Amino acid sequence: MPTRRTALALPAALVSLGSLSACGPNASGGGGGDGSGSGSLRFAWWGNPRRDELTKAAISAYQEVAPDLTISAEPGDWGGYWDKLATQIAGGDAPDVIQMDEGYLAEYSSRDILLDLGTTDLDTSAVDEAALDAGRVDDGLFALNAGINAPVLLANPDVFEAAGVEMPDDTTWTWDDLVDIATRITDATEDGTYGVQQFGAAGGPPLSVYLRQLGADRFGPDGLGYTAEQLQQWMDYVLDLQNSGAAPPASVAVEEAGQSVDQSLFAVGKCGLQSQWSNQVVTLDASLDGKVVILRMPSMTGKAADAQLWYKASMYFSIAATSTTQDEGVAFIDWLVNDPDAGKILLAERGVPANLDVRESIVPDLTDSDLKAVDFIEAIADELGDPPPITPPGGGAADDVLARCVEDVLFGRADPADASAAAVDEAAGALG
Repeated sequence: MPTRRTALALPAALVSLGSLSACGPNASGGGGGDGSGSGSLRFAWWGNPRRDELTKAAISAYQEVAPDLTISAEPGDWGGYWDKLATQIAGGDAPDVIQMDEGYLAEYSSRDILLDLGTTDLDTSAVDEAALDAGRVDDGLFALNAGINAPVLLANPDVFEAAGVEMPDDTTWTWDDLVDIATRITDATEDGTYGVQQFGAAGGPPLSVYLRQLGADRFGPDGLGYTAEQLQQWMDYVLDLQNSGAAPPASVAVEEAGQSVDQSLFAVGKCGLQSQWSNQVVTLDASLDGKVVILRMPSMTGKAADAQLWYKASMYFSIAATSTTQDEGVAFIDWLVNDPDAGKILLAERGVPANLDVRESIVPDLTDSDLKAVDFIEAIADELGDPPPITPPGGGAADDVLARCVEDVLFGRADPADASAAAVDEAAGALG
């Protein structure tokens, strides 16, 4: 399960590889197969216990589709997944089917690690076009969208009620409104409870949303997508969250950034608002008795259409370019994404299905938590901005630079202006 900070630094084992073309197209990535649905297949993913349970159930159900195929499950947690995968790839032992993340997609595809699914018989006819495009890099389709989500704020109504604070109207609230609401929650609850998590330490969705409302992005066609002046506005804002008491102090915030989602202050009832991706409502609802409320991110104008939200691939399915069971792997992910039987098992835990037919077919089987995610995705459909550019090679290192400079501001080691200038200069260098 991802920690509160979604760190995407390239694993050391992958950095040491250079080009992987030397591994050769016939390097072992699984058992032999002839495309007939026989042989063996290895499937690696990261997740939480719920995802593990549902994925293993799907694997079991697929045995009826391909009874002569053996699928080995390789689940892991986010923290160790990428280092393990990089080590496997470096040793010529990559899993055949790989759960992929947007932050790594360009890096892995540029190193010839992933199969171009556009050259296969994979059926993408019922997949939402925007969701399909999210898996493209340059002219290739290197990953198939496993589900759609969007950046959100999750609210714990019990914390709001304890503070005597009303839930905001998420179609009209601003970033200043958020500071005011969160400060009132902190002031009206017991010590150790806060209105909102510290966005600066958490990283991820709120930074991207804030920058987009300034007309910027984390990345652009020529490198970084923001200026030092734009970044300084963000640093000023997260410092205001801290100084107002709306968010926890730096030491608490940084410690929380290393916690798993289900151990965060929000999950244990000590925080009113947490930034997340919409599919995580399923995990956090399990911790909070199904009470989590999904809110739109604030805007600078008080208009929901100006929030610049977007649909993101929650994660993808990819095939190792070195796999000797590529046909079997393609058939398997085709089933995972396109078959209603698979959809009824996996539901919306990986995000709202990108296949529109599957999405419609599973509605009667969705849990209340799943329905929250689906309803939110559909509610914002007319408010979306253009999707941001895909994270380029080196993007994880650039994000790490930014996280370090924000921490310097929160701990008082640097002021926002100096830290922003330093972050832009160093992060640009990380992108090459």
